[in-house]
Amino acid sequence: MKSTIQWKKVLYGIALIVIGIILAALHFIVAGNGIGCFLSGIIAVMSVLVILVGTYMTSGGIKNCK
Repeated sequence: MKSTIQWKKVLYGIALIVIGIILAALHFIVAGNGIGCFLSGIIAVMSVLVILVGTYMTSGGIKNCK
């Protein structure tokens, strides 16, 4: 049972990494003048944070699944 919970954390982490990559791609689409540049910066920061959290969850889950 514990192993299943750990693998769910790994899958959630991978999903977060994929979402972060999608947000990074969206960052380039939204970029523009004025408010678009501001929103693009916010999306870029969010993508980096989501990728970091996903990496942390994935590595922690893999480390605990032996």
